[in-house]
Amino acid sequence: MEDLRLSNIPAHVQTVIEPFLKDILANYKEDIISIYIIGSAVTKGFHPKYSDINTLIVVKGIEFPFYDFIASLGKRYGKKKIRAPIIITRDYINRSLEVFPLEFLEMKLIHQLVYGDDVLKDIKIEKADIRLQCERELKGKLQHLCQGYIKAMGNKMTLTDLFVGSLSGYFPLFRGILFLYGHEIPKEKGDVLHALNECCGVDMKVYRNLMDIRSRNFYPPIEALKETFKNLYRVLDTITKKVDEFRIEHA
Repeated sequence: MEDLRLSNIPAHVQTVIEPFLKDILANYKEDIISIYIIGSAVTKGFHPKYSDINTLIVVKGIEFPFYDFIASLGKRYGKKKIRAPIIITRDYINRSLEVFPLEFLEMKLIHQLVYGDDVLKDIKIEKADIRLQCERELKGKLQHLCQGYIKAMGNKMTLTDLFVGSLSGYFPLFRGILFLYGHEIPKEKGDVLHALNECCGVDMKVYRNLMDIRSRNFYPPIEALKETFKNLYRVLDTITKKVDEFRIEHA
């Protein structure tokens, strides 16, 4: 389909996603403003075994039969790691930027437009909204970490799954903090950790170690996991305090 622009998508992602998008456009092209591939599928960190393929579809208006149509594709494409798309209108984006600033910042930073108009290009995200969401989510993640550690009762498999399973969720927060400080925001996770270290003076080695555990798919000994918990707590606590102390400069 000539309207579909997939040349900048990694070949293995393109092979999987192209039939899915063609099915959608063959039936609902006139209702769609834009289609994006978002998240890890457009980065070097995409892992065919562990990573999902996420899409954002911006539609002219909400039509309930469209949801039923997408649902009907689930059996065919769900097993290929294609997640249910985010389906929103342009109006929804404009009314939600202050509520979900981190989510829209992440979409704006890490996406590939594959069909239609680039509606994300001109969205404006406010630092005050990012700061508030970062503070709320960082404090929530700190409590989730502590409760999960207690609940694991020293089981190394449970602890590893807790630490590694929450890994991806930190990076939108880290990019949000870089946005607050006006620092360049990389796409790749390793580069984000380096940038945060550079920007805030925080040693992010514990997150690099977790990325290694994930890629090698092993369970470290319990003593190493106890040390990981301490390091995660210290890093999160330090970053949270920096966000607490951040002040928005008004012109």
